[in-house]
Amino acid sequence: MKKKHHVNLLSLSFELSIMILLSFLPLGPGWAQSSSIKKSDKIETIDGKKFFIHSVEKGQTLYSISKTYGTTVDIILANNQDAIDGLKSGDRLKIPYSGNTEAIKKEIEKQTALPQKPEKDLAAKPSSEDTTKKRNSENKSRSSQITSTTKEKKAEPAPPVLAAVPSIPEEAVKPIGDIHVALFLPLDLALVESMDVGKIVQGEEKMPEETKSGIEFYEGIKMAFDSLKKQGFQGYLHVYDSNLDSAAFIKVMKNPELKEMDLIIGPLYGKRFDPVLKFAKENKINIVSPNAFGNNMLLGNAHASKVTPSYVTQTEELAKYTAENFAGQNIIIFNSANPKDKAYLNTFKRIANPILQKSKADTVKEITFVTLSNFISKTKPNIVVIPSTNQSFVTEAANKLFLHKQESKDSIIALGFSNFQDIESLDFGYLNSLHAIISSYSFVDYTNTETKRFIQKYRDEYKTEPSSHVFSGFDVGYFYLEGLQKYGNSLQHKLPELKQKGIQTEFNFYQSDINSGYENKGVGIMKFENFSYSRVK
Repeated sequence: MKKKHHVNLLSLSFELSIMILLSFLPLGPGWAQSSSIKKSDKIETIDGKKFFIHSVEKGQTLYSISKTYGTTVDIILANNQDAIDGLKSGDRLKIPYSGNTEAIKKEIEKQTALPQKPEKDLAAKPSSEDTTKKRNSENKSRSSQITSTTKEKKAEPAPPVLAAVPSIPEEAVKPIGDIHVALFLPLDLALVESMDVGKIVQGEEKMPEETKSGIEFYEGIKMAFDSLKKQGFQGYLHVYDSNLDSAAFIKVMKNPELKEMDLIIGPLYGKRFDPVLKFAKENKINIVSPNAFGNNMLLGNAHASKVTPSYVTQTEELAKYTAENFAGQNIIIFNSANPKDKAYLNTFKRIANPILQKSKADTVKEITFVTLSNFISKTKPNIVVIPSTNQSFVTEAANKLFLHKQESKDSIIALGFSNFQDIESLDFGYLNSLHAIISSYSFVDYTNTETKRFIQKYRDEYKTEPSSHVFSGFDVGYFYLEGLQKYGNSLQHKLPELKQKGIQTEFNFYQSDINSGYENKGVGIMKFENFSYSRVK
């Protein structure tokens, strides 16, 4: 490892801006709360127990709904497992009638009282006055952007710490080792500091989605840091705001301590990633992209790795699954005529056809909306692939398949990418009828013991439910920080050997050539049944 100055994990500006918000806001899915929710007068008896049937409206959250009915988020989730993935307008929730609440609460307590496992123990956040005082004395500067400060820099007087601000764990401000990781997040601190917290809590104002996702990603990676710290991890996180104006961002990139990093994670989104990627390559620093889909960032840069599999990679896995599981059926694929989708169509045929030919089965047939009826079989199940990232095309294709199935009663199964989960215009009823199957890089098994423990720890810490950004932050943080602890600067070359499943992410890295970076090819196959996705491969 390189020798570096001892630095703080977080600057005081980040601590004050973000932690003040965390002390007031539930930052999980559906965080903006409705100012008033009408209690449902519809009551049903299910399996001998009475339930209110609540129809979710826009802006309502699990937290606000629980308050309306005098229950808890845990109790609602225990009776509505699909709600773990977030709420949508029109969702119907079963809310236990008051007489059932105590019994259900006791059952939840039994389920969540799981044994602690030392290998992935998630550290709780201390909140003692001593830690707060120590933070005051050890923080050395307050700036308009998130930067780490060296001991040699002249200290400026720190502003008073607000009583409402929860304390950061002691290890967050105390030098504890020699691993240095830079974390670029879209925090918009200048905007955050001017937000009206009261209006946000009441749902009158919204936090920008990028800022919200940046905070949630930080929460996840912080939990990974805490967990590994208890196992002996020694290192620092340097947190930077990537949503700055151009001049401020250039100033951050000129900070000499950035050249001393062992790893850079992020930026999560947008145009800011390219200059950081270039900086990392020039200074031979390994860099991770948690969210990018395209593989262009990997070309000619062996120091780069990306966690999200590309749509081409998703296509390859979907094609293998289709050819291996539906050989002999009528496999057809939509040609959207969109140049961006052409690569996915060709990749699907390139992977699927040789497998089908070995089985002496018909190869994949191309169709359009106009020719759909001509290619639908009346005697075989029709396996229809929608290889597109265009939301409008995917929605129209699913609609046409559903209507055709309703009119003709033909057997149709629709296949697509992970973007099916993000397209709000896709009707869940249509997907259910079409038995939709997708390739996906993210899946959370809520029955897994360690997943349950993580969720409970997160609830205790942040008083809300973890989002996909929280899970991503934890998985990325745990995988790379643990790898640095074990392999140091050799981690990059070890990536293809490190097969690992996180809470949401499966890590399975591949390097296309010796001069390029590493893509995660951890793709699973999920099926939409009973109005929710379950993993089948």
